[in-house]
Amino acid sequence: MKNRSIDAWLILTSSLLIVFGLVMVYSASAMVAFERSGDETYYLTRQLIALGVGLGLCVTTAVTPMRVIRRYRAVLYGAVLLGLILCFVPGIRYGANGAYRWIGVGPVHWQPSEFAKIIVLIMLADYLDTFRNQIADSHVVMKAMLVPLPALMLILPEPDFGTTAIIAGLCCIMVFIAGLRLAHTAVAFCGALIVGIPAMIWEPYRVQRLTSFLDPWKTMDAEGYHVIQSWVAMHSGGLWGQGLGNSVAKLHFLPEPWTDFIGAVVAEELGLAAIFALVGLYTLFVWRGLHIARNARDSFSMLLASTLTLMVGLEAFFNLGVVMGILPPKGLVLPFISYGATAMMSHLWVIGILLSISAESHHAPVSAGWPLANEPASRLSGAA
Repeated sequence: MKNRSIDAWLILTSSLLIVFGLVMVYSASAMVAFERSGDETYYLTRQLIALGVGLGLCVTTAVTPMRVIRRYRAVLYGAVLLGLILCFVPGIRYGANGAYRWIGVGPVHWQPSEFAKIIVLIMLADYLDTFRNQIADSHVVMKAMLVPLPALMLILPEPDFGTTAIIAGLCCIMVFIAGLRLAHTAVAFCGALIVGIPAMIWEPYRVQRLTSFLDPWKTMDAEGYHVIQSWVAMHSGGLWGQGLGNSVAKLHFLPEPWTDFIGAVVAEELGLAAIFALVGLYTLFVWRGLHIARNARDSFSMLLASTLTLMVGLEAFFNLGVVMGILPPKGLVLPFISYGATAMMSHLWVIGILLSISAESHHAPVSAGWPLANEPASRLSGAA
């Protein structure tokens, strides 16, 4: 395709988040990395390797027409389902903290569920685009809800309730954007809750997480410990922070602070001002992603771009919400910031997909547009 344009704002925003993340991963992990391996750059080096692989995936996807990705959607889904199945195979699976979410050999581990989030949305966007004129048909909607089911049934028992909930929620959002009436979307969401709540309370540790969120001081030696240490770090940092590298929480008070709770280290070292800046960057990312979705050349690209953008935004919202103690722990990373090879690569793949959709929109005669922007108010109210 000739003269494929790029979204400079999306690239700038993502680059700022990634560079900031590398700095914070090193700051949060250097001491523990040196104690464990004798190399204070151990975690930073692994993150840089993941960044290199992810950038290759990002660039390759950005220059690949979306029709090619769509054509091989079934192959991608089959590959990720195989990866999820291997998470249950001894000798191949890799576990941490009682969860077997990774596969690999030696020091190389891969978390299939991170890519499953994206591939499930590709599959569902294709289905909804194919039947876009029949979205009011309940049978079409019910079949749409079956698309993510194989992946969800493999991710939940890993166990990984957070990723399961994110995928289910994003699928409901995509169906709504595709044109399903608000009332029907609410019914689908309630159905997900009916299934999700028993799944949540089935495992005692999930109930403990919820109770510790409601009153972390009652479980300050167990489930509430992370939240309390995060609060202490944020209080210590104040508005402007203690200075880069001066966090106390990372000195064995906050376990593995370079992962899900890296936001607490950011707050302690650089203050709430840095947290507000991160919120601003994620808001800019979501704005550009939705702008790309609105100008997409077809409904498949529009649905995929909008939900992938919201995925990144929701993950950031939930992660920071957990760090601040306003949401229960979910085990979700802070996109582009937290340490995690597979998460870094998958989020860079999201950027590649958005850039590919953005480039194609410049060559579309008339965009499919943003359905909700053109729908009458009766659609939202449920009137015929």
